[in-house]
Amino acid sequence: MPCSIIVLCILLAGCVSTRLDHPPSSHYADSRFNNVGAFNEPTATRKDWARHARLMLNGLFPEADNLPDGHALPYAQVLAGIDQAANADLAVTWIGHATALIRIGEQWVLTDPVFLSSIGAGPIRVYRHAPAAPSLDDLPPIDVIVISHADHDHLDIPSLRRLARRNPDAAVYVPLGVGGLVRLAGFDDVAEMDWYETRRRGDLAIEAVPAIHGLRRPPYEGDSMLWAGWILRSGDTAVYFAGDTGFGTIFEEIRRRSGSVDVALVPIGAWSPRWFQAPFHVDPDEAAQIARITGAATAIGVHWGTFALSEEAPVEQRRRFLAAGGNGLDTRTPRVGETLVVRR
Repeated sequence: MPCSIIVLCILLAGCVSTRLDHPPSSHYADSRFNNVGAFNEPTATRKDWARHARLMLNGLFPEADNLPDGHALPYAQVLAGIDQAANADLAVTWIGHATALIRIGEQWVLTDPVFLSSIGAGPIRVYRHAPAAPSLDDLPPIDVIVISHADHDHLDIPSLRRLARRNPDAAVYVPLGVGGLVRLAGFDDVAEMDWYETRRRGDLAIEAVPAIHGLRRPPYEGDSMLWAGWILRSGDTAVYFAGDTGFGTIFEEIRRRSGSVDVALVPIGAWSPRWFQAPFHVDPDEAAQIARITGAATAIGVHWGTFALSEEAPVEQRRRFLAAGGNGLDTRTPRVGETLVVRR
């Protein structure tokens, strides 16, 4: 059997029963976590998922290479931006996909760290459009890592192993059920959190908030580990990292329970075709709406222009998000490696 078919079968099956120990949760039942307040329910069949996996794993999305001009920042400018961020009260560097470096409260926070040139399970891989920038070796010392969920494009064990060797004292915050994977990578200070739980690291408060998504990471059972967004708060400064999410009523609840934020990192890729992707991924207009609901003045588009995970072109991901700004919301799509200094 060709290796691509073997991998496809593994990805689709998710049939290995891997029991996970975690505290009880109100949105966990029948060995699965559940979404709350979703506007769109999944309708795709196994045949639909098989078609999607075949196109993705074989690089057959025709618009995958249609990137914006100057998509990646020259590397010398990447490093200069990190130096600027070190002296800022709030700065965000987009490393690629959902990986961002945030300077807040005199701490360095890394989101969903994935630094390899490809993602996937087994020999069939999805490759990056541009290298991660800065590289893992050029990162400043990391104080905090937050991980939204355990899909391969958000939790990469080899990347985490290298980070653990370089930053053994970093604190890692993950949703329920994900801690075992992070400890396997070599981190000791790992906190598993349910939605609306808050922990502190020095002057930084880290709060897990709801997202609308799911989990596919064979051999673990589907939806057996939780997914979440994160709010980072230091003094009167707050950053929201949405992770991966569909649209629903949860964002008004986040605003009501957790307060407003200054900056929202929202996902703007992997949304086409809508009937297939809507239960799991917002489109750029919905991403901008999430930022507005959570009170952000600045919305930074992430989860785009890195891995070809769906049918839309990266230039369209960027164009639609920028067009969705206005009315008090500044939508930004930094180049790979670009640092946005929000507050000096």
